[in-house]
Amino acid sequence: MTEILSAQHALAIVEHCPFALLVTDINGRIISYNPAFEQLVGRAQADDLQGHSLADIGNHPARKLLGPEESVCWTDRNDRQYHFEIQRIDLPGKTFAQARLFIDVSRQVELEQAHDSLNEELKQQTLTDSVTGLLNQRGVLLALEPQVARSRRYNSPMTVIMMDAQCQSDGDNVRLHVARLLKDQLRWADLIGCTEQHEFLLILPETTPEAGLRLAAKLQQRLREMSEQELGSAEVDTCYGVTGWRRSDNAKTLLKRAGMALSRARSEHHQQPIAL
Repeated sequence: MTEILSAQHALAIVEHCPFALLVTDINGRIISYNPAFEQLVGRAQADDLQGHSLADIGNHPARKLLGPEESVCWTDRNDRQYHFEIQRIDLPGKTFAQARLFIDVSRQVELEQAHDSLNEELKQQTLTDSVTGLLNQRGVLLALEPQVARSRRYNSPMTVIMMDAQCQSDGDNVRLHVARLLKDQLRWADLIGCTEQHEFLLILPETTPEAGLRLAAKLQQRLREMSEQELGSAEVDTCYGVTGWRRSDNAKTLLKRAGMALSRARSEHHQQPIAL
C-alpha cells in the first residue's frame, strides 16, 4: 500500500536532496529551489532567478541550466566544469509545476573521456591493421623511413603503389583475400600495408616506376582471377596510383604523391594504373 507523504515530509526530502533541484510553474518561472542548487550557483545568483523564466534572465550565469537539453556541460563561478543529466518531473496538483533535477555525472564523463583517450593512444601505438594483419599507415611510415634513407645513400630506385580494392560483398572478407594475394605475389623484401581508409600500400625497394606499373597490371589480372575463383564471381574494382622515389622525398612526401596518383585514377575512372 502506497503512503502519501505530507507536504511537510515532501519539503524535508527536497531540502535534504543531494542533487540540485529547482521548481518551475506552468509558465516556466522559477518558484523554488533547494539548498543544493543554491550551493551550486551561489546564493545571490539563485535569488536572482526567483520568479524569472529562461526568456527573461538575460545572460545570467546559470542560463545554460534552464534550457531544454537533457544533458549539459556547465562551468560554475569558480571555473569548475560540471556535466549534468537533467530529469524533469511533473508535480501533481493543479499548478502544473515541474521539478528539474540536476544529476552530476561529471565523474562518469571524465572516466569515459579517459577511456576514449587511452583507446586512441593505444590505437596510435598499434602498427598493424586489425583485419588484415598488415602494417597500418603508422607502421608503414616507420618501416619506410629506413628504405628512403637506403635509396638516398645508394641512389637506388624504390617505388610505392597505393591500391584501392572495392567489392559489393563483405568488405573485411575481401580485404583478407586481397592481403593474402599480395603476400603471395610480392617479394620478401617488399612491404605491404593497409590504411584506415582500406587502401593497400606496396613499398617496392630496388624497383623502378616502370616495373611498378607492370606489377600493378599483373596484380589487376590476379585479382580478377581471385574474384572469379574465391569470391563467387563478386567483382573487385581496383585502381592504382604509382610513384617512384625522388632524392627530395621523405616517407611522407612519397606516400602523399602515391595518394595523389590514386586519387587521380579514381576521379578519371582509369582501368590502368596512374603514375606520378
